[in-house]
Amino acid sequence: MHDNVIEYTPENEFQIAHKRTRIIAFLVDLCIFCFIGILLGFFFGEPIEGIGFELTGIPALAMMLIGFFLWPISEGIWGQTLGKRMLNIKVVTDHYELIDITASITRYILGFIDYIFLLGMIVASSNKMNKRIGDMAANTIVIQI
Repeated sequence: MHDNVIEYTPENEFQIAHKRTRIIAFLVDLCIFCFIGILLGFFFGEPIEGIGFELTGIPALAMMLIGFFLWPISEGIWGQTLGKRMLNIKVVTDHYELIDITASITRYILGFIDYIFLLGMIVASSNKMNKRIGDMAANTIVIQI
C-alpha cells in the first residue's frame, strides 16, 4: 500500500463532510484572511475614503501569497486549511489518498466558479458526495475525520 493512502479501518470509517461544515470552514478561513488583510492594511496600506485600505507593492504581494498559502498550498501539503483543521474535515482523492498541489490548485481555481451565484452549492446539493465543481475536476472529496 502507498504511504499516502489513508488506511480504512472500522474505527476510521470515512464519512463525507456535510455542506454546512464545509461552509463554516471556508468562513473561518475567510475571516483569518480578512484579519490578516486588515492588519497589513493598518500597518502598510493607504487609507481610502470610507472604510478600508489600499495595498500596493510588497504588502499587496504578501497578501496574495498569504491567500495562496492559506488555501491551495496548505490543502496540497496537509489536505486541510486552518478552517478545515478546526472542523476536522480533510480533502482527499476519490481513492482516499492525500491530495497533491496540482489537485489543490485545480480546486482553488475552480472555486471562483463555484462561488459565483452559489453554483458550487447547487452542484454539491445535487450529488451524494457533496462535490462541488472544483472537487469533480480534481477528483477529490472532503471527508470528516
